Amino acid sequence: MSRAEKIAKMATMTAVQAKENSSVKRRRKKAKKGVLFEAHKHCVECSIPIPLSYDSLICEDEECKINQEKKEKSRKRLSILLYIGVAIFIIPLIIQLVGALN
Repeated sequence: MSRAEKIAKMATMTAVQAKENSSVKRRRKKAKKGVLFEAHKHCVECSIPIPLSYDSLICEDEECKINQEKKEKSRKRLSILLYIGVAIFIIPLIIQLVGALN
């Protein structure tokens, strides 16, 4: 058996083992056994599971709330700066066009 054939054989064996150990297959086995997880979502900040009935995207931890507020303030500030920056470039162009038309 040549070296290329040995490598090809090992690759196919690895692929078969990966399929057997795949998480999809494990989930199907658990589902067949009746072991299922409750539907849930995860906190945006710390990724802990929270119930679907909970309206917020973050958990009730104070640190997560503070971090989320900081991120939202930063996002709002960035969008305002973006609009101001675009206006700084467009207003002189409009002034030049108006001046050229007169």
